[in-house]
Amino acid sequence: MNQKEDFKNTSKVTAILIFICYIEISSIQAKPTAPLILNGWVELALQKLETDGVTGGIHSSSGPFTRFQVTQIIKKAQSRITAGLVKPNPVDIQLLEKLTKEFSDELLEIRGEAVNQGLRFVATPQFRHFPKYQHKIGPAFQVALGYSSGKNFFLYEEFEVSEITDKYPKEGKTASKRLNPWRANYVADFTRVYLSFSISKFDVKIGRDKIFWGPGYRGALGISDNSPPFDLIQLQGEFGPVKGYSFTAVLDKMWADKHEYLANRYLSGHRLDWQVNDRLELGLSEIILYGGDARDIEWQYVNPILPYYASQYNSKLDDSTLFDNNTMFVGDFAFKPVDGVRIYGEALIDDFQYKNHDPNAIGLLGGFYLSNLKKYPNLGIRAEYARINRWAYTHLVTENQYTHFGSIIGHWLGTDADDLYLELNHFLNVDTYIQLSYEFQRKGEATVEDRYRGEDYKRIKFPSGIVESRHKLGIQVTYEPISGWQFDASCGYSLMRNENNIAGNNRHHGEFSIAVKYRLRFWQALQKSSHQKDLVKINKDRDLMMIYLGGVIR
Repeated sequence: MNQKEDFKNTSKVTAILIFICYIEISSIQAKPTAPLILNGWVELALQKLETDGVTGGIHSSSGPFTRFQVTQIIKKAQSRITAGLVKPNPVDIQLLEKLTKEFSDELLEIRGEAVNQGLRFVATPQFRHFPKYQHKIGPAFQVALGYSSGKNFFLYEEFEVSEITDKYPKEGKTASKRLNPWRANYVADFTRVYLSFSISKFDVKIGRDKIFWGPGYRGALGISDNSPPFDLIQLQGEFGPVKGYSFTAVLDKMWADKHEYLANRYLSGHRLDWQVNDRLELGLSEIILYGGDARDIEWQYVNPILPYYASQYNSKLDDSTLFDNNTMFVGDFAFKPVDGVRIYGEALIDDFQYKNHDPNAIGLLGGFYLSNLKKYPNLGIRAEYARINRWAYTHLVTENQYTHFGSIIGHWLGTDADDLYLELNHFLNVDTYIQLSYEFQRKGEATVEDRYRGEDYKRIKFPSGIVESRHKLGIQVTYEPISGWQFDASCGYSLMRNENNIAGNNRHHGEFSIAVKYRLRFWQALQKSSHQKDLVKINKDRDLMMIYLGGVIR
């Protein structure tokens, strides 16, 4: 039996043991891990409520949230208001009421008045045009389907059928193909597909899902949603104010230099998120990407509490880069000095030199959010700056570049770039949100494929070479009630200089888009009768259709 066959058999046995373990402990009280299911407004509401001090600390830097976690946050906010610990403004009260209505089934379950068992279905048939990806208006379809059985088992599938072949920006190379067109150039993108179950204080997830670690508003330095979702096994645990996360994922394949071999690639990460108190949150993550011709998943990197860097150092062969993995550390914080003010920061150390004179490969992100100005509680102000040095996310070994299907796993900026973003936002009412924004971005010539080859880096400016710069003004209006018609419109104007790092390639252009939706939702649950003995099946139906129009003016 060869190594690959042995690994496959071991994987099968492991999966069977996990499933048997679940069956044996299915009577243990635990929490379901249902996702938000296409609810874009929920995150904005939680950001404002936390910053205003209504919810207290909620581990907001480790996402995405599940519906059960949001329900716990709602219950905590209600308790804080009842106890007189916080006095919410009218907008906060309306947002909390809206959340309470959206998560009414989960709140019934927490109170013991319902059993979380049944089918959940959300669909979005639509007509749309994304100027960035396609040049015509065409039909598309989004579906989210989930099934829960009791309190500790959940199946979920989310997919999209459209003419967009790939919406994730590519900066690196890949030897794998994620999507293949069907008829009329349509593709089916299965974005999130997994099963999850809970054991006491631990949640286990097996399948495909996204990860976002960090306090940033528009991106994260370590792991973000800039690349396609991962096929993974994930473990999450909660120990008082500390939450722990660990995962191992299989990435795309990549050709080594000169196509000498086709490399298997894997990603592992673990994170501690400490909610010190209601005003301070600290996070620390360690991530490792490794691959090679004859490499399979290495069980030392599946261990959720084993330090990756130390393990790699101990196992490294002398004078060899064959197993020189790409290890990085990310530290972050979020601090609220007073209610209504949130300050946050994040630092990435991809390659920090303490021994030789090579350049430091680091990234920095910082920002603030003012959400509750005394005379204008509906008004919010945001600012965020991100900078990623040249050679961050890169690696001497080709297959250890920090990419997945050619897209950077970390911040969407990529290497050798920085970005300043300013935003003024306003809740016209609980369902209507308007944003005015300005963005200034610089991008140097280097990409994730430009490895350090001994250049005199002290003479290289940041950003390097011919710098592409962009000024952009934008406005977006969103109307998103829980049910019924929904509306989203945006427009922007950009001034580009040295586009694509070509000197003198200057231009300006405008963009606009509009989306009109109508929600369809089917919710089936078991709710206790008035006598609290019999279970009554409940079906909830809402219609949903979405039309999306857009264009570009040059």
